[in-house]
Formats: sequence, C-alpha cells, structure tokens
Amino acid sequence: MQSKDQNAFNTPHYSKLTQAILGALTLVSTSTMANETDAEESTAKKEGLEVIQVTAQKRVESIQDVPIAITAFGDADIEKMGIQNANDLGLLTPGLETNNATATQTTFNIRGITTNDMGIGLDAAVAVYIDGVYVGRRGSSNINFNDVERVEVLKGPQGTLFGRNAAAGAIHIITKKPAGDNEGMVKFTIGNYNKRKIEMSADLKINEDWSFRGGFNSNYRGGYLDVVDSKERYGTQEDWSIRGSWLWNKNADTEVIIRADFNDTNQQGRPAVTLNTSFGSGDPFAPIEYDFEGLETREAYGASVEVNHDMGDMTFTSISGFRAFERYNAMEDDGSAFTRAYFESILIEDQTQLSQEFRLVGSHGDLKWTAGSTFYYEDIKQDVVATFNTLSFDSLAVVQLGLDPRIVPDFPFGQGVAGAYMTLGPLEAQQVIGREIQRRMMAGESFESAQAAVGNELVNANITRLFGQHTETFEHSATTTSVALYFDGTYAVTDKLDVTLGGRFTYDDKEFSLFSAPQNFFTVPYENLGEVPLAVAFQPEQAEQAENWSKFTPRFVIDYKWTDSFMTYASYAEGFKSGGFNGLGEAPPVKEETVTNTEIGFKSSWFDNRFRLNASVFDYEYTNLQQLELFGSPVPTYNLRNVDAEGDGYDVEMVWQVTPDLILTANHGKTIAEYTKWDFFPGEDQSDSRVGEPISGMPEGQSNVRLDYFFEGLNGQWNFHVSWAKTGERTQGVEGPELAVMPFEPGSVTGINPNGRISGYSLVNTRLSWQSDNHPIFVAAYISNATDEKYLIQTGGQAMALGSPIATPALPRMFGFEFGMEF
Repeated sequence: MQSKDQNAFNTPHYSKLTQAILGALTLVSTSTMANETDAEESTAKKEGLEVIQVTAQKRVESIQDVPIAITAFGDADIEKMGIQNANDLGLLTPGLETNNATATQTTFNIRGITTNDMGIGLDAAVAVYIDGVYVGRRGSSNINFNDVERVEVLKGPQGTLFGRNAAAGAIHIITKKPAGDNEGMVKFTIGNYNKRKIEMSADLKINEDWSFRGGFNSNYRGGYLDVVDSKERYGTQEDWSIRGSWLWNKNADTEVIIRADFNDTNQQGRPAVTLNTSFGSGDPFAPIEYDFEGLETREAYGASVEVNHDMGDMTFTSISGFRAFERYNAMEDDGSAFTRAYFESILIEDQTQLSQEFRLVGSHGDLKWTAGSTFYYEDIKQDVVATFNTLSFDSLAVVQLGLDPRIVPDFPFGQGVAGAYMTLGPLEAQQVIGREIQRRMMAGESFESAQAAVGNELVNANITRLFGQHTETFEHSATTTSVALYFDGTYAVTDKLDVTLGGRFTYDDKEFSLFSAPQNFFTVPYENLGEVPLAVAFQPEQAEQAENWSKFTPRFVIDYKWTDSFMTYASYAEGFKSGGFNGLGEAPPVKEETVTNTEIGFKSSWFDNRFRLNASVFDYEYTNLQQLELFGSPVPTYNLRNVDAEGDGYDVEMVWQVTPDLILTANHGKTIAEYTKWDFFPGEDQSDSRVGEPISGMPEGQSNVRLDYFFEGLNGQWNFHVSWAKTGERTQGVEGPELAVMPFEPGSVTGINPNGRISGYSLVNTRLSWQSDNHPIFVAAYISNATDEKYLIQTGGQAMALGSPIATPALPRMFGFEFGMEF
C-alpha cells in the first residue's frame, strides 16, 4: 500500500487523458490517495474532524459534497498558519503559486496558468472575489485578511458560476458577517525586524433588526536586506485596513448586508539585486546596493450591498458592488548602483469598477439549480514612466552586440553614448549620419576615423544632453463593459447519482487608447536635419482601439455517492478570457483565451470521520494563451503573442485525527504544463520556438505537511502547530529578453540551479498558542522559515535588456509573539 502511494507521488507526465483516468482509478482502488481540496477547518473534537461549509456552487454545502477541486481555509486556519493575505496561500494550496515580490502588482498562478502582463490591456486569468464582488485588477486583489471568515481556492475553469476571467480558477475571500453577539477581540504582535501589528474586531447588536461588525488591522515590519554603507535595511512592509458590515434583518424572509472596506499600503518597493557580477556582488543574499529607492503605495476601497430574500423553494440574491484603487509603484529595475545600468520605472494606476449580480437559487423535487445574470463596468487609467541614465545605452549596446554583459563598456569618447544615439535614433537620422560617414570616407578617411569624427561632432552638438537622465512616458486608458447570463442545475438521477449541467454566455466590450510623445531630442548637425526625437522604451504612438468578444462556456459533472462518506466525480468544463490589447505599444488586439478541462476525483471520510482522503486528476488544453514578452532590436519592446499550451497533473490531500488531540494534514500537488504551439513575431524562426518547454512560474511539485497537537496546562488550552512546505524548481517568474551570454554562472548563485531555473526550497513554520480557561486572554509565539532557508521569489526582469538580470530574495527567519484578549 505504501509503495503505491509513493509511486503515485512520482507519477510521470500524463500525456493523455486515458492515463489520467487510469491513474485516478488506481487511487480509488488503493483507497489511500488524498484530496484535490481541503475545505476544512480541522479542530480537535472527540467526534471527528469538523468540516466548514463552502459556497463554491452559490449555495451553502459541505466541501465533501462539492464535486469541484477546492482548497478552503477557515478563520482558525488563517490564525494558526499566519496567513496575512492571498500571497500566503501558495505554500499551503496544491496547484496554486503565489510568489509575489510586491503587494500592489500580484500574480496568481493556478495549475500553470497565469497572466504576465503588467499593463491594463489584458485581464487576469485567475478571478478574485471579495464577498461575491469580482475584483477586476490584480493591483487591488491582494488585500489584508482583516476579519476574514474563510478563503476558498477553486481550481480549474469556474466560468459558469464565477464568471469572467476565471479560466484558470478563482479565489473567493469571505469576510465575517455580523451576528449581533456583542463580542470583540484585540490582538498585538511584536517580532524581529521591528515587526508590529495590531488587530481589532467587534460584533455589536444595535437593535432587534440591525447588527454591526467591524475590523481594524495595522501592520509594520522593517527591512530585511542589509544595505552597503548603511545602517538601514531595505524591504519594509507597511499597511493598514479597516472594514465594516451592517446586517439588517428586514423581516423573517429578507436580509440586507452592507459592506465597506479601505486598505492602505505605503512601503518600499520590490527588492531587486543584480546578478551581473560586474554591476554588483552578484549574490542575492549579500548586502545590496541601489541608486533608486523603490516605493509602492496603494489605496484600495470598496462597498457592496447584498440582499437575500427567501421565496420558499427559491432564494433571490442581489449583490451590487463598487470598488476602486489608486496605486503608485516605483521600481529599481537594474538592482544595482552601477551608473551604466541605471534603469527605473514608475507605474501609476487609477481604477474604478461597478458590478451587479442577480441570482436565483432553488430546488424543485430532484433538481437543484442556480440561475443569474451579471453586469460589470470598469474605467482604468495607467501611466508608465521609464528612466535611464544616458550612459545605460552603452550597456544596451553590449547586449545588442551579443557580447558578455559583464564587459564594462569603455568606448572611446564619441562612440559610446553618441554611438548609441546614432543607432537608436529614427531611420532618417541614421541615414543622414551614415551619409556623413560615407562622405568622409570618400574624402580619404578610414571607416574608424570617420565614425569617431562623426561621433565627436554629435557629442559636441549634444554635450548638455548626453550625460544625465533619459525619461520616457507612456499613457493609456481602457473601459470594459461585460454582461453575462448563466444557469447551473444538478439533477438527482437516483439517491446516489447526480448529474450537473450548466453554462454561461459572456459578452465583453473593450475600448483602449494609448499615447506616447517624444520627450528627448538630440541634434544632428548635418543636412539641416536639426532636432531629432529619440525614443528608447516607448516609440511615439497614439491610437484608439475597440473590440468585443463573446463565448458560451459549458460545465458538465457526474458524481456518484457510493456511501455516505465516499463520492467519486468526473467533470468537463470550459473557460474563457476575452482578448485584449498591448498596453505598452500599438498592435492588433490579441485573441481570446479558451481552455477545456477534464477532471476526475473522489472525496472520502473514514473511521467515523477521523480520516479524510480526497484526490483529483486533471488534464487541460489552452488555446490562445496570451503571452507578454520583451522582444526586438536594438531596444526590446513589450509585445503580445498568442500561444497554445497543455497541462495535466493531480492534487492530493489527507487529514487524519490520529488521536482526539492530534491532527495530521498532508497535501501534494503536481502540475506539468508546457507550450504546444508558438506564434512567431516578425524576425523569429523555429529556433525561437518554446514548444515543449514548461510554462513559466509554476513548480512541477508542491507538498505540505502540518501537525496540530492540542493539550491542557497552566489553566488553559494549548495548541502546538508545525508545518513543512516544499516547492519544486521552476522557470523564472519575471519574463525578460533572451541574453546571448548570461552575466553569471547559474550553479554558483544561491537560489538558482545549474540549469538556470529557480531552485526549489523547503520551509518550516511553527506556532505555540495558549488560551486561558479562566480569563479572556491568549498568547502565542511563532517562527516562520525556522531553518532560515535562502530562496528566491523571482529572477529576470526588464533590465536584462541592459545585461542586468535581477533576483528578489525571500524573507529570512521571522519570529515573534502575540498577545490579546476577547471581550
């Protein structure tokens, strides 16, 4: 039995759906494989494991009865695991990758599928919801888990019930609802790196009809990276949030919930360390140097009104939502203080959205059904500012020549910066300069002498412009209008067999505009050409674009309850994400993404609900996956292409109440996803194809083991929690242009394998808590990354164009103490 389990964990790449089905049948026959999802908040109860209820199918159900791959975390899980926001879910959720270096520009990857575009021309492939309200942009999706009841992670296409842009899956954050219990809580946290946090919540009964619940959270942590020649550390974290909700029980059949929240972030920007050993130490964990201090700020806020009306055999729900955010993200892109690699960027974004959902949930005899309609409108603006030092063009020239980026440019005066201007300027300017060089050669000068002379004359004509900052700005805006109709019904064919059929029709209409004007000029003192604009990052462009996309996406599920505690299911679902536009350059719209996902699995409970074992196997095909890449010469620019991909794998989870006071949880997920079709940009050929290569950012394997031990002592209840998480190696998380020669030896850099991939890592977290039996007080001590594992969040980056790939080191060992009281 044990050997079969081990073999299942090492199953080779599933290339065909048949292999996936056979693998799943093997899992069922051995009765030892585990869960595609864990929606339970496990507590030490004598009668067995407790199961939290979820709303993945828009109705309240036990997670063990839902034929969908879900991982869910209750409020107790969030507390003991130290989950502060959605970025912390990746280590605990098989099939979810959340390695994000910034709080305001997050990327979620489910089963290998994500969106790597930082612009506003595309949407995310993973939908995020807060209390049923879709969060349209990833800039505001990673909020603090302030007074959260539970979080549900749904894997695979969820378009039928969750709507637009849930092609890869969805994350649903459900906050606590007012109960009128007249209770509250306050908790303080202190820790190393000057960690300070305060959390407060209160639940109050206003009168017989009204209740209120509010929460406040303020969090600060100092920097964790040493800085050369400074006593200060870099990499601070600072945010606060406030949340309020009001419950109005209008009558016995109708309730109204009004919610509002505000989140503020103001901290240093993404840590970035150059890997070029000529620009810096090349060691991501050595003291860092930088010549631009990053900053990220964000104000994200929203409000919603939810109305639930019981109509007997039906329930009507209306959710009206408003959300908005403003963010400013300034990044040190080259990760060094090296003058000839200076590159910084600033992203400014302002978004407002309105949404409305009407839903009916009912049951008639053997049929349970959900029907509804949604409306979504978004208005968003984004400005991108790129700033170089003009000496950076020398480093750019080295990369474009295919030389080793570790070569420190030392061109003769008149050939370095001026030479870059000669090659980067508009074609007309290059032709005029070329004719001047030819004229001198016809007069008897050598090519080298003529080029140097022209270079010197260009320098003299532009001496006040050549040595300073070179800034370019790109402005764009977009509006989106989306409407959808959906239906999902489950029919009980027998008391054991259920068949579910659903579908959604979505229509998206988008308008997009972009503008970039020359900000930098240089003088060409030949043929009366005069002032010539120079654009490196953003070419002068102005365009208005509009397009619409529509799609019907079906869902089909069969589930069979062999016993009250053992269910198997098979599902087919399609997903859709509308097309979009290149947010950083004029180009035709990209096609819409579509995905087909086939999945089989089981959910089971054993030994009087003391042992829970669930598993699923999936296989998907993605068409027109939208991919953003830096491409082109002499200066790479952002371009969008459509590619095809396929993936398969499995998720497993086990929860075992070993004794009434000891609970063991384990999960494992494996995803193998690769490109199957590659569309080429002009100038590319088959040698540029990535067909057969893994999709960036997703580790093949993820494992997590958690242990909870409950005991009594010192007039109180103790809980010892320890977890071990292992993440496999993965390709770089930030796309950059290809380099002919890498400026470092991959095997010699901590956190990077000899094959150039980001190394896998293992983390151990632990927490010990005590709650008094006699007084409403509690204390806890925690350690995160107890073994002080050194690992990287991402590598690559835009500054690869200058020969300066960057790496972002993850947090070191963190420890602290919590104390608080309930009232």
